[in-house]
Amino acid sequence: MMKNKGRVVGLDVHPDSFAEAVVEGRDPASAVVSSTSTRVELERLEEWALRHTSTEDTLVLEASGNAFAVGARLRAIGREVEILDSHRAGKVGKVYCANDRVDAVKIARIYLSALSPIVWQPDQKTLERREIFSAYQAVVKESTRAKQQLRSMLNEHCVRLEKGFRLCHPYAIGRLLKVREWTPARRMLLQQLHGSLLAARARRTMLRRHMAQEIVAEEALLRLSRLCGINLITLYGVVAAVGDVRRFTHSKKLVAYLGLNPSVSQSGNFQGSGALKRHGRGALRALLIQSGKKLLEVNNPLQKWGLAVAARRGRNKAAVAVARKLCVALWHLMMGHAIGTLERLDTLQTKLSKFATEIGPAALTAFGYNNRADFVQKKLYVLRSYP
Repeated sequence: MMKNKGRVVGLDVHPDSFAEAVVEGRDPASAVVSSTSTRVELERLEEWALRHTSTEDTLVLEASGNAFAVGARLRAIGREVEILDSHRAGKVGKVYCANDRVDAVKIARIYLSALSPIVWQPDQKTLERREIFSAYQAVVKESTRAKQQLRSMLNEHCVRLEKGFRLCHPYAIGRLLKVREWTPARRMLLQQLHGSLLAARARRTMLRRHMAQEIVAEEALLRLSRLCGINLITLYGVVAAVGDVRRFTHSKKLVAYLGLNPSVSQSGNFQGSGALKRHGRGALRALLIQSGKKLLEVNNPLQKWGLAVAARRGRNKAAVAVARKLCVALWHLMMGHAIGTLERLDTLQTKLSKFATEIGPAALTAFGYNNRADFVQKKLYVLRSYP
């Protein structure tokens, strides 16, 4: 909600500099640009803000790579900061002249017109978790790309691997070099591709271990693992994206945030709903839909309901419906409500055993557990103590 006094200061921030436009007025029609400046060094951000703005002003940025860090710096000196949704702000009409000064003025006017929603500014812990999750997504793509390049090269030379051959094993390169005669250049390519695959897998393992240790160390996060169909990556991704769940006043808002709500088409007397659109957090939406497909195949509290939907609408739509149910259950569980879609005891034990594997023996000992079985039993007791 905008204040009744003070000015709106639009900031167009770049990695090394920023442009600013001070706008006076409380609506876009009567607002007047009182001053502008461009190419101000980002290092002088606090100095500039203390000199040219007051605590009654509202400083507005468009969401970008460093918007949250800039916002944190401005809030540390007592300034009020709002960050606009870059997707919605970018849809506001383009102009024939586009430069930093015009963009700064446009950001201020968009805020006054309320045409773009305000982005929630996460705390430092949530930002760190988002960076970890993003790095994991990138390293998974890198690992897949390296494996496909290696398979492609082997296929070009008519090399067929026997069943169960693990390309990501450290000793695999030795066996690959012996399957046929390679030229020195091709041996070098094989070694580089295999080295890239091993490096990506090592980073992936390290990131998974970090995520598992963080979840296990915080009971509020471990409690979410009781929900059926939620594995390590999905759980960590949801926690990183959601942050403070209290900002979602209803489960429907979380469903919309993750893009699991159907699109709405209304014009005149026609009104209907359509398929999912590309809005929300696509990576988490994909993970939840994968969980929904898995839950249709195994015994769990949602399987009977999901199969009934599949009989009427097909398995793909049923998987999306189950994913939406999981999203609603996650909201209730994070809010501390009692729910019924919990894992069975044997499945929960298996899930905890996988957590122990991800953490590793050395970390288990450091956390005070004798072995994997000791970890599973103690954590199972903690999880079953919740209502």
